[in-house]
Amino acid sequence: MTDFITDFADQADILPVVLTVACIMGLRGWWQGMYVWSVVIVLTLGVMLLLKIVGLYYAWLTQTVVISPSGHVASACVAYGGLLVLLWRRQLVRYPVAMLVPLLGVAVVIGYTRLQLQAHTMGEVIVGALVGCIGGMVLGMKCGPVPPSLWGYLLPCVVCIAMVFHGFHMGAETTIRHVFSPEELFPTHL
Repeated sequence: MTDFITDFADQADILPVVLTVACIMGLRGWWQGMYVWSVVIVLTLGVMLLLKIVGLYYAWLTQTVVISPSGHVASACVAYGGLLVLLWRRQLVRYPVAMLVPLLGVAVVIGYTRLQLQAHTMGEVIVGALVGCIGGMVLGMKCGPVPPSLWGYLLPCVVCIAMVFHGFHMGAETTIRHVFSPEELFPTHL
């Protein structure tokens, strides 16, 4: 069951979901939502990539274990949690702190699976949750009112895409470690 849940947060599942949401927002004419959604997702994933690269170099310089914040938690928070925030935006906008409830709910569920699989430490899960929750809060505050007709298309499509791509693995962590490896960029012997 843990693998089943955590697979919804793999980049092979998240990226098609994110692209589907942006396309539906655009096709339904909600340009502000599409723009904010796209920028916030790219920035959130970009911050996670930078944190993972910094963790690689920190480990290389200090000869310690690699610190790698949870991209699963961050991307699930900003994508799925962000959608929940947008869905309940009308009720949550009066109390912006209330936006943290769905975001933290997603973070706890995915974070728990990452800990159970021993894929990350508690600190790495917390950093991923922090980055993802910030992204989700920005979505809730900057997207503006969601056109009610959007949900009739958005939710069924997101569920279908998430199920179609469920179980696929992108191997983002392995790729990041290979492409940005300090040993590859700075060989110790000539």
